[in-house]
Amino acid sequence: MIINKIFVYLFIIMLIAVPASAGDATLNRWVINLTLNEDGSVDELVQVEIGNAGSNPIDGFSFVVPASQVTVIYDFDHTYSSKGQVVEQLKVQNGIKLIVNFNSPLNNGETWDGRIGFKAENLANKSGNDYTIDLPLNGPQVIASGKTTEMNISPDVDLRSQVFLPKGIEVVSVTPKPFRILFQNSLMVPTWTSMNIHFTDTIELKGSFSDILKKIADVDERSKNLSKRIKEANTKGLDVGDAQMHLKNAEDYNTNNANSALASFWTKDDKSALEYVGYAENELDLAEKSFSSAGNTQIMPTETVKLTPEKSPAPGAAYLVLIIMSSFMVLRTKRPKP
Repeated sequence: MIINKIFVYLFIIMLIAVPASAGDATLNRWVINLTLNEDGSVDELVQVEIGNAGSNPIDGFSFVVPASQVTVIYDFDHTYSSKGQVVEQLKVQNGIKLIVNFNSPLNNGETWDGRIGFKAENLANKSGNDYTIDLPLNGPQVIASGKTTEMNISPDVDLRSQVFLPKGIEVVSVTPKPFRILFQNSLMVPTWTSMNIHFTDTIELKGSFSDILKKIADVDERSKNLSKRIKEANTKGLDVGDAQMHLKNAEDYNTNNANSALASFWTKDDKSALEYVGYAENELDLAEKSFSSAGNTQIMPTETVKLTPEKSPAPGAAYLVLIIMSSFMVLRTKRPKP
């Protein structure tokens, strides 16, 4: 009986010894944007928001990247927080653990909001023109009082992910099912929201090269470049109306229409997709040709011109002649007869 009481007391002491702040750290946002490069390397950006509802401070958090090597990128667009942080690395069995230490502890009622950007090797596998990614969605751990424990997940956590595939790489298979597969920046982009993925899920993605998708992406890039040049020419007052018309036709044939190359690609209608790509390329050629000649034609701004009539010879001389002649006639009239 006494032994049982001792065990109970020891158990209570152990519970008290666990930092209360570990259980009060809540993950509010975990957004992963992953760009798969053509060489198989990966650029990853993780956006994080952690709140502290406890009385004890939080010193940081950690998470594991399933890669053989990680290079953290320190600039505003990649690794940044207004409160500051220092990122350390530790090699573990299943990858590289990134340990994010706050510059100052996160106290009660405070929120750490930042991002961690890095380049990862061997996170994805490349074999010829085929790519595979296995990305476990494991939540971060909180660091408090020198100890690392699991972090609470907010019931309304903003959990999202996007994977940008290399140009011309289509999605062959993917789980969990994405919310949507976008065509963005000339790339295929599977996109998940908190309705489609959950912590402990693993994103499994396979992609392969598609010649048709590559043609669509090439036309899309050409269209975007020409669109930028046309906007610049417009500001200079150049007449680019024909170029704009052909560019719009090209965009409609390629991606911006229900009857387009991209729409046909989604439905696996390769014949129609190639046909629409051909139409788009022809319109784009016409747009570029028209644009190249636009420099010779400038739209002149409409101005209100105030016409000034030509000045006739000054009337002063004529008046003077008339006065002299009149005076002469008067004198002749008044001159006494001999």
